[in-house]
Amino acid sequence: MSKYFEVRWHGRGGQGTVTGAKSLAEAVQGTGKYVCAFPDYGPERRGAPVRAYDRFADERIRIHTPVLTPNVVMIVDPTLMGTPALLEGISEQTAFVVNTEKAPEDVKETLGLSNQVLHTVPANTISHRLFKREIPNSAMMGAFARACPTVISLEDLIKEAEPIFSHLLGEDLVAKNLEAIRTGYEEVKTA
Repeated sequence: MSKYFEVRWHGRGGQGTVTGAKSLAEAVQGTGKYVCAFPDYGPERRGAPVRAYDRFADERIRIHTPVLTPNVVMIVDPTLMGTPALLEGISEQTAFVVNTEKAPEDVKETLGLSNQVLHTVPANTISHRLFKREIPNSAMMGAFARACPTVISLEDLIKEAEPIFSHLLGEDLVAKNLEAIRTGYEEVKTA
């Protein structure tokens, strides 16, 4: 891992974007890495665009600034596609993980990407199937593990996420969130 591995999440208030970023950071921390996770809000209301950031490293992290040059861009809300902020600071090496049922090739075209790797996952569908509502963050975490296995494997993510979820949720919801992670991992398509 280079000095920092940085992730920028884009979503809307109420989708679990910030919780997803924080939960992913806690899981990665459980594997022995240093982490930093924090949100960047505009108006704090349901439906408003929100960003969250993760920074992972093998040494202590001493900066707490927004992620300007992400290694990965996580798009939790597909209605944000076309927003210029999604592409800020990206490079040819930036990977994308997008919550959508569309084919990855079509999403690449919509975003105007060329050589970047793009992963799609039907996180809203997975969430609706398990929770009867759209809270896509756990499925997005699973998709992240598929896209970035050198940061965290699926096995480590499941192992580390279980106690994190147990502090927040009841037993039934913990099991469903772990299933969302597994299903998100399995249903990734890549272009």
